[in-house]
Order: sequence, then structure tokens, then C-alpha cells
Amino acid sequence: MKLRLTVNVLLVAVLISGVGTNVAAANGLAAAEIASVSGIESSPYYRIVRTTALIHSQELVRASAWRALRSADGDAALLRYILTGLNEAKRLAEKQEARNKDFAHRIAKVYTAQFSPRVHAAALEAIEKGPVVQEHFARVGFAEAKALDDAAREADEQHKQQILEVDRDFVRLLAQLDPGQHVRLAAQHAMRNGGTEADLRVFFASDWMAAAALDIDLYRMRTLEAGVQFHAVIQQLVLDAKDAEREALAASGTAAEIARAVAARAWATTKEKAEVARQAWEDEAAACAEQARYWRTVIERAQSGSDPVWAAIAATADKNRGAWTGDGTVADGERLHWVNVEKEADEGHARMTAPA
Repeated sequence: MKLRLTVNVLLVAVLISGVGTNVAAANGLAAAEIASVSGIESSPYYRIVRTTALIHSQELVRASAWRALRSADGDAALLRYILTGLNEAKRLAEKQEARNKDFAHRIAKVYTAQFSPRVHAAALEAIEKGPVVQEHFARVGFAEAKALDDAAREADEQHKQQILEVDRDFVRLLAQLDPGQHVRLAAQHAMRNGGTEADLRVFFASDWMAAAALDIDLYRMRTLEAGVQFHAVIQQLVLDAKDAEREALAASGTAAEIARAVAARAWATTKEKAEVARQAWEDEAAACAEQARYWRTVIERAQSGSDPVWAAIAATADKNRGAWTGDGTVADGERLHWVNVEKEADEGHARMTAPA
């Protein structure tokens, strides 16, 4: 029991550190409303800001991105979000009340009424009743409700999941090879020396999918925030290189030669940074593809079983497969953007190094 409580405490600590709900239209705004801002979709910042608004795990970060997208300032508002807005929203999201609220929303989504009714109900109550109840839920309420759900599950002899050797083998495989760090940790805990069948039932009923959702949300936070930084740095390099090229074309004689060399270096630096961004997103697209393939195998395994727990796992696994597939599409879109920036920088470098 002490080990299980320790894992619960660690889970709360990770979840409450800023992983919130995954809501497509944060603060009630529809994506279609963006169309009212003329020409906003042509901004080089549009795609990464909109993706942040759609899938970032922290509610305040999503809401801030939506406000930038709907601002009458258009491209200038998106640039402000890229340069400072995201970090400002992150600072607000890290305040305790916001973290507690995100935590309650996330737990309500991950711990279902079917298999964790007390946790689910406590999370909904926290969401409804506000900061005081949310603080209590994050501090002790979640762990208490989870312990009650786990005990009730073990006491229900009629519906208790029978752990077969094939189930142990499956969890053992997850502990070693699952592409998600937090799923591996949850599986390792369930299979630890001294673990019991009750630990495996907890893993199948709640801990596995809670850890899987955490892997998705932390991936999104990490990649979106890194992606915003790529845009902040590289788009400025593009502007600087264009300015340098204009100065070179306007100059003459020795001054022109010096200016062309400066512009060539600016384009070379831009290409170098764009290559880094392109490779990073290429790697992320591959990681998403691996996750999607993995969840397909989970669905197939779940469909081969007759236990109701596996039926629920199949449904959630299909959602996870869809999430990773969608994130892979986002990653590939960013990769293609930086491919085009590389090409633009390469062409600019060629112009500035060709004979005048």
C-alpha cells in the first residue's frame, strides 16, 4: 500500500505541474471565428499558434492562443504571442489555482465513471465548486477517492478481472518496450517485486490509460512550446536575411561585395537553423507514427479478449491512436514548413554568392 500511495503522489505531482484538459475550443471559442480576421491564415505563425490553441494541455495557454488568433491586430498579434504571449500564459498557468483546476479537469477526463466512479465524481465536484474544493482534491481528495475505487474493485468478486498469464506477459512487455515513458513506469510499478494481482487490476482499470494520456499531453506541451521557439527565432532570421539582401542589392562597388557577404552569411545561418527545426519535427513525426502503430496493436489485443475491462481499453486505445495520428499530421506539417524555409534560405544564399 505504501508503494501504491507513493506512485499516486508522484502521479499527482506530475499532473498538477501543468498538464490540463485537451479541449479543442478553449474558453468557448470556435475555430471558425478566426476567419473574421482578414488574411490571418497567411501568417507564417498561424499554424503553430492555432495548433497550440487546439491541443496544448494547459487551459490558459490555449485561451491565450485563441485570443491572439482572434485579435484585430492579425499577424502582429500572432508575432506577439510567439515572442512573449506563450511564456506569459505559461507563467499564469503555473499559478496554483490554475494548476488545481487543470488537474481536476484532466482527472475527470481520464478516470471514467465506469471504472473509477468515486474519482470521477470527486473531480466533477471539484470543477463545479471552485478553487477551495479543487485545492483539496489535488492535495488529498484524488488519492482518497482512488483508494476507495481500488478497494471497491477488489471487493467486487462478481466482476473482478481475472489476471491471466497472458495479461502478465502483456504488462511485462509494456514495462520494457512501450514507446511512452509514463506507461513504462506504470507497467513497471504493476510488475514490481512484491506486486499483486490487485496492482495489475489497478493498472488495467485506470493507471495504464492515465499514464498514456499523460504521455500525450506532455508530448504536446514539449513539442508545441519548442515549435513556437523555432518560429520566434527563425522567422526573425528570415527577416534579417531579407533586409541584408535588400541592402546588398542597393549598394555598389566594394560596399556591395561586403553587403553580399553579410547577406550570404545571414541566409546560411537561416538555413542551418531551419534544418535543425525540420529534423526535429521529422523525428517527432516518426515518434507519433510509432505510437499510432503501438495503439493499433493494443486495439487488436483488446478485441481478442472478452473481459469488459479490455472492451473499455479498446475504446480508449482507439482515441489514443487517433490522437497520435493527428499529432503526427501536425508534426509533418511543421516539417514541410521548415523544408520550404530551407529552400528559401538556400536560394537566397545562392543569389548572394553568385557573380554580381
